[in-house]
Amino acid sequence: MTDASSGSLRRLPRQDRSAQRLDLVLDTAAALIDEVGYNSLSITLIAKRAGISAPGVYRYFDDLESIARALAARNLTRYVASAERVLDEKILDWQDAMMSALSVFAELYRSEPGYRWLRFGDVIDGNLFSTQESNKTMLSRIIAEMFSVRYDVLPRPDLVKHVEVVLALADGLVTKAFEVDPDGDEFFINECKRLVIGYFTEYLARPVPGVHVDVDTAPEPEPLFTSATA
Repeated sequence: MTDASSGSLRRLPRQDRSAQRLDLVLDTAAALIDEVGYNSLSITLIAKRAGISAPGVYRYFDDLESIARALAARNLTRYVASAERVLDEKILDWQDAMMSALSVFAELYRSEPGYRWLRFGDVIDGNLFSTQESNKTMLSRIIAEMFSVRYDVLPRPDLVKHVEVVLALADGLVTKAFEVDPDGDEFFINECKRLVIGYFTEYLARPVPGVHVDVDTAPEPEPLFTSATA
């Protein structure tokens, strides 16, 4: 069964064969984005490459944008699933866990067709998944929750905003890495990881908003994330 956003579909597939056809449309569109670019894409081209009729595509999608929205939703689903799987494989300290999450982000550029242009859909709609928050804010909240269930996270009301800063930093530097080298320039990827860890370490040293601390008696700051299984 496809993991595309149901909100992008005209109808949900009710049989395995229909789900496979829907995935075929998405896979074909993603591959064509890399091959010819989104601006040269058409329903007719997707249908011809997939070996189905144009009405067969319109059965599920209203237009190209709805296909792109479904691809963006699938990218998000696959990122979260892959990151959770990596974080669950072994007990990591928060620094290694965060670098692993960034490695998964970079791996999507290598392995997921169409991702370098589309990513999580900001290029087509900054509020693709919710009218209440931007795509990146939603993803930042998901990442914060992903860490919260695995680590003892100190209560900081601005945590999601700081994760969003990290996401913007990662998006810029990882994109740069793949502009320089189709396989991803390791210099930019490693610098991204270094800057992210440094940013969170500096963020940790700041006082928690709304909490008064006597600087003469203040204890050493606690880790931002500590293993919940420790």
